[in-house]
Amino acid sequence: MNMFLCLLAFVSSAVACLLLARWAPTLRLVDLPDERKRHAAPIPLVGGIAVLLGFLLATLAAGQLAGLHEVAGPMALIFVVGLVDDARNLSAKLKLVVQIFAAWWLVHATGAALYAMPIPFLTGHLDLGWAAVPLTVLMVVAILNAINMIDGLDGLAGGCIAIAVASLGAAAGLSGRHDLALIAALLCSAVLGFLLWNARLPWQARARVFLGDAGALAVGMLLCWLILKLSLSWQGFSIARVPLTVVLAPVAVPVIDLIVVAFWRAAEGRNPMQADRGHSHHLLLEMGLTTVAAVRLIWLAAAIIAAATFVAWRFGVAEGRLLGVLVAASLAYLVWFRLSWLKVRRGLLPSPPAPLPCALSPNSSPASGRGELEAASPEAKLEGSGECRYATAVRKRVLFVTTGLGVGGAERALERLLPRLQAQGLVVAVLSLREPQEVGVSLRALGIEVFELGMAPSRPTLGGLWRLWRAVRQFKPDVIQGWMYHGDLAAHLARFAAPRAKVVLGIHQTLARLELESRATRAVIRADAWLSRFAARALYVARAAQLQHEAAGFAAPGVVLPNGVDTEQFKPDAALHAASRALLGVAVDELLVGMVGRLHPSKNHAGFLRAAAMVAAAQANVRFLLIGLNVSADNPELMPLLAAPSLQGRVILLGPREDVPQLLPALDLYVLSSIQEALPNVVAEAMSCGVPCVVTDVGDAAWMVGETGWVVPPAEDRRLADLIGQVLCEEPSVLARQGMAARSRAQSVFAADAVAARYADLYASF
Repeated sequence: MNMFLCLLAFVSSAVACLLLARWAPTLRLVDLPDERKRHAAPIPLVGGIAVLLGFLLATLAAGQLAGLHEVAGPMALIFVVGLVDDARNLSAKLKLVVQIFAAWWLVHATGAALYAMPIPFLTGHLDLGWAAVPLTVLMVVAILNAINMIDGLDGLAGGCIAIAVASLGAAAGLSGRHDLALIAALLCSAVLGFLLWNARLPWQARARVFLGDAGALAVGMLLCWLILKLSLSWQGFSIARVPLTVVLAPVAVPVIDLIVVAFWRAAEGRNPMQADRGHSHHLLLEMGLTTVAAVRLIWLAAAIIAAATFVAWRFGVAEGRLLGVLVAASLAYLVWFRLSWLKVRRGLLPSPPAPLPCALSPNSSPASGRGELEAASPEAKLEGSGECRYATAVRKRVLFVTTGLGVGGAERALERLLPRLQAQGLVVAVLSLREPQEVGVSLRALGIEVFELGMAPSRPTLGGLWRLWRAVRQFKPDVIQGWMYHGDLAAHLARFAAPRAKVVLGIHQTLARLELESRATRAVIRADAWLSRFAARALYVARAAQLQHEAAGFAAPGVVLPNGVDTEQFKPDAALHAASRALLGVAVDELLVGMVGRLHPSKNHAGFLRAAAMVAAAQANVRFLLIGLNVSADNPELMPLLAAPSLQGRVILLGPREDVPQLLPALDLYVLSSIQEALPNVVAEAMSCGVPCVVTDVGDAAWMVGETGWVVPPAEDRRLADLIGQVLCEEPSVLARQGMAARSRAQSVFAADAVAARYADLYASF
């Protein structure tokens, strides 16, 4: 008998679709094509009416029509309003008010509400008290709109509804609710009859009828009634209740899609209920799937979620744990959805008006998507006049997201860059993940807006993330420029608050010695590599850094741009040379060798001091100057490195200093002993001061000094000592000549104004 009733519902619905389609134009129940829709001809909106006719006819034949008395009124109201909307397009606010009233009517009629909420990942329930009815109304409205909003591809909404109703029917049958199981079976059969003309099938290239708002809302109301009857009728009822998670799982796909899309619309400052082509099925189409493949994939996801939850329930998994898994999966989907859309939309944007002429490689291939801003060599890329700029009437807003604003080289480079970008016509601001620091103070003094989140290194907090979101929403950037690894990761997070902004990564070191980084930093680097596919560009301060990071999986198109040097601030000065040496207590006939850098394994202070001990033992007129964070006499980590007898009284430890431009001209030779660098800023600063340099062959250091300095392999203390000793034995005129050559190279390659112009060119191309 039941099989006959199901067949009756199926056939009645299918036949009604064909008959009603003939009358659709007269009733003005047709969906007209526009720029947002994929169909090219008007399609009848009578599928929902046909589903209801087939369902009600079969329900009447089964003698179950009286069992629908609780849902009849709300369903009729929502159906009539949907029918008018299909014909005349009602306002969204009016429809929402009607939906809220119909949902309240349903809750009142059934006496069912969300009186207790399962606690995610835990056992037990949370008593909701007075909030039970409003939350249940909200749930019903969400399901109604979710069903309505996925009606965007042929067969999508009908298939998801059929899967959901079949799942609810199975749950009802296993709980002994045979009346509800029969109603669900009849509704599922009627929906399948509609799918016969709505889904893309071998004999049907496109849908011949659509569900329409009336049908989607009415069937959605029936779904909500089944959910309430199965799961929420527990106060004053002696029934077998199906867990809430089990009855919500079949509609999880459309509901999660609704929540995610509404969330990102609101984040972009748009109406959350505004119709657009931003749903999951649209994303799948933009990713290259056909309509049939996208629909089948979403059907499969809905079926898997429903079946997995159903099986877990039957095996006794706690309701709260099931809900926790759904919530966690929803949050993961929220992030994946936005990142995927950002990547897709970036590919859909028109290309920039022209490539950057000052950084174009003659060997680049536009098809590669990566070489368009690369030069054939570092010299070709960097040694330019900086005069190639895009004229733009709109002042780009660029937010720099940096790990911190301490006194390191990358931070000082940012301090030099930002005022020059302002002079280029950009609006700039800085967001630091750390507490207020020295460079932040100086940037504020220059009139640059600085946001500081106050987070500890590698320890994000909810409060800090909220401050990040608020700062980005306040500044409204067009470009989000990451600065160092943690800043790059935060730049991707910042984009969630400004989805239309371009993310540019800023890489300031190489990966030659990754083991020197902390475990947390290595994890951040891996995350940066994976997320780089969503960035518009990756800026590297050195060619070596670009090659190593791209080999490690960084996918964004790479551009090599050095940190600029203020060649007017860092310059030779004979009077300053004498005054600084007198301040340091260095005699006129003594040679002063210097090194600037924080105490870190990559800087290799130990190697420098071992080489210095060898030099000091051979030459009595040499002294050594060390400047940088934690490079001070009160640091016990440094003291064993100074124990060599030849170094006693020969090493000056200054710690971090603000007057490095005044101290560098006092040197006779600058030494870089690092075992890992990208493009060491302080080498360019020393060169700009007319100080010749001995550098280890790390990153682009050898290219930086060119013919003006000397190069030694890294981590070879004896060879470093021999080279330092050899250079110091040269005639003073030789050192002076090399120093002036270094100054000239710094002016032509690393001048801060020219570098800032290249940054402005890049930002103007977005």
